Amino acid sequence: MASKFVELPDNVLYQRLEVVEALEPSSWKIMNTLGKWKSLSSPDEAAAFFEDTSCSLKASLDKMYLSISQEADGQHRFVQLADAADALRQGGKAAIPSLPEAQVKDLEMAGGVVKLFARADHIRVQQVPSESRVVPKAALGVRDEYCPKKSAWASNYDVIPDLSLSLTNRLILCDEATLTRCLSEEKIFDHLKLIVNCHESKVNEGKYKIGSCSNKGSDKPAIICQAVHGWHGQQPESMNAINDQIQASIWENLQHGTVAVHCLAGIHRAACIVACHFLYRYYFLGHTDIPHDTVEIYRRLKAARPHVEPAYAHVLRSYENHLKNIAGSVGHKPNSGYKKQ
Repeated sequence: MASKFVELPDNVLYQRLEVVEALEPSSWKIMNTLGKWKSLSSPDEAAAFFEDTSCSLKASLDKMYLSISQEADGQHRFVQLADAADALRQGGKAAIPSLPEAQVKDLEMAGGVVKLFARADHIRVQQVPSESRVVPKAALGVRDEYCPKKSAWASNYDVIPDLSLSLTNRLILCDEATLTRCLSEEKIFDHLKLIVNCHESKVNEGKYKIGSCSNKGSDKPAIICQAVHGWHGQQPESMNAINDQIQASIWENLQHGTVAVHCLAGIHRAACIVACHFLYRYYFLGHTDIPHDTVEIYRRLKAARPHVEPAYAHVLRSYENHLKNIAGSVGHKPNSGYKKQ
């Protein structure tokens, strides 16, 4: 199994963790601020690393959970850093337990939980826009005044160029943590009109803090919550009806500003909903320059956000058939006349 990496920009001494064998912390490695890698099998290095991480993130190790994998339905499995530290103190030979996402969310409700995410290293591939249209340079995810990505905490969101309309009307695919921080230099979020949460059925008031989320009253972005992993048990008609509402809301709010779609990591559940928006734009709105082949859709998504992986194929397949049926039943004629600003 390939190693995964955790970025720790707030740490003072160690700023990267390599997770080799997820349940065997003695195989984990840490990179210090000089760029040198050390093994956590060293008791002194392990003690220094866990103290640095706990102090830097202002949480005890029993409140810190590291996502080490995702199940078939996109839900995460976590390990507790306190378990990792205990295993290393005892020689590091025993495997540590993993916890399901639902259990960590229950613990999070009590407050104080910090979630970290281990991800594979990816080389960002160049985005190739459709030849049939010209996309504003800033909408391609290039660093600009709206999306400077000034800090490591501001690095885990990505603009989807094919679905964005202008400099301030963009569709963003991101993780949850990005939206729960105050990142004042990321000006694109001042234009945020809608947040689509793809892993929860409800959120606590005040969860989101970025950009316009700090506004008062009606100036705050609207929030849609749908736990997409729960769609496995739903009939196609019900699932597609919910998806219709989500896609219509995304399109409506894109006319007025930016839309952010997220799950925990922004690579499976949220990516599926964004993939469905490609289909909605092509089949329902008639935007013929938008890709509608699912392989090409995911190629475009991975070009913008390399960690994206295809998931929830039944959702995408069902929604595509649903949209094709609608288009056929009403004699739908594609309308390619919409214009990017």
